[in-house]
Amino acid sequence: MKVKTYLPLFSGFYDSHRDDPCFDGEEEYFDLPNDKSLYEFIDWNAYHNHIAKEMCNEVESLLSDFVSSIEFEKISSPKYYNFENDAIHCEIDFNEEKVMNYLNENFEAFSNYIRERYTSRDGFISFYENNAEEWLHEWQEDSHKVGSVLQFICENERFEEPWDLNDCHISLFYNQEINQYERKDIAD
Repeated sequence: MKVKTYLPLFSGFYDSHRDDPCFDGEEEYFDLPNDKSLYEFIDWNAYHNHIAKEMCNEVESLLSDFVSSIEFEKISSPKYYNFENDAIHCEIDFNEEKVMNYLNENFEAFSNYIRERYTSRDGFISFYENNAEEWLHEWQEDSHKVGSVLQFICENERFEEPWDLNDCHISLFYNQEINQYERKDIAD
């Protein structure tokens, strides 16, 4: 069954290790004016899309017992980061029967997960019920619920967000303006 939803395990870019990639000394290779930094020459859209596509591949691999494909669609970022972070939107093709079997085998943990995440409290009003049995009624047709079910599986299996995805060579994402500055040859 294919559903458009959010990608589980992705914690966003803002205030994360991906928000401030390491240049590993690349700045020394460019004769930049004192008021310029390599950060100004990064195509951040291309960088974020690359990370998002790699995240989709990694999560697809982690959830391979339940998911046959995860296709990246877009990244959404909130106007203000007070209450939420970036999200990766994707289309996930999952095996409903395998997911339901997993939820039934781990129902107590799933029930606790739903209660903790969807109970209204000071500063948070839930738009979803916090009873797991009610919550599962037609969950396959609700994009948010599908994402949450898959997030539960990831957390319950102790899958972690892949941290090594920002190790991609950041110079792949320099925009064309960097070409106006002379690249120095530095001998090793």
